[in-house]
Amino acid sequence: MSEQPEKSSARSAIILVIVVVVVAAYSIAYGLQTLIWFETHHWARANPWINDVPQALDSSSPLAGSTQLRAFDYEFKVSWTGNPKSGSPKTTPSLGHVEFRFDSGAVIIFFDPEAQVDLLRAFTSASSPLEYQQFQNVFIGQSFNSNYDLYNAVYHAAPSAVSPWMSMRDAIRLNQLVLWKISFGADATPGMHAVEAGSNRGFEFGDPSSGRPVALRLFNGRDVQFRLIFLVAAGSSAKITQADIDSVVQSLQLVPVTER
Repeated sequence: MSEQPEKSSARSAIILVIVVVVVAAYSIAYGLQTLIWFETHHWARANPWINDVPQALDSSSPLAGSTQLRAFDYEFKVSWTGNPKSGSPKTTPSLGHVEFRFDSGAVIIFFDPEAQVDLLRAFTSASSPLEYQQFQNVFIGQSFNSNYDLYNAVYHAAPSAVSPWMSMRDAIRLNQLVLWKISFGADATPGMHAVEAGSNRGFEFGDPSSGRPVALRLFNGRDVQFRLIFLVAAGSSAKITQADIDSVVQSLQLVPVTER
């Protein structure tokens, strides 16, 4: 009679050992990835916008534009017509940016390119060896040749790309990119698009058809970073269109030296 309980006890012990071994093996192989998967999806619930990644956006054909605006040694054309008699567009310089306001109610805020942070240099600078080493450890084998490359990797990172069964290095890399994405914040919502015209390329945040502000983060061929915000003044019936934004993307350039 005692043999049956002993066999049952031995069988239970064997099953328990197998379970412990399987759990231990899983923890060693996929424990960190599972934790990262859980955390990134938790962040997504708190910040739904980080699920967005840049979608291709077809720019319209080159626009001549009707008004040329200048600030910080750069110029671009907009499709709105100014009115010199009323002082439109009204140009208001401020600390770190210039605001252009048209009689129609359309407004563009152009931020000083010199004030934008050079993230790539900050991460790879020898003056910060600890951050540089951390950067190298996470992104070993992956090089960023420009700030645009770095921002492009960050904005394309999304919790949906994280899997408990991916390699540990890929999970760590995605985790860091998603953390940076959260720290960058959403310049505008809803939606995120990739834009490109000539040597200018970057990202558009928001949807002009929504009537809400739209933001641009652009990089030119020299990796100079530009940030612009398009909005409509309160109480105005003006509308910002994609063609209006495309005009700026296509025309943004350095003012010729002879005209500065």
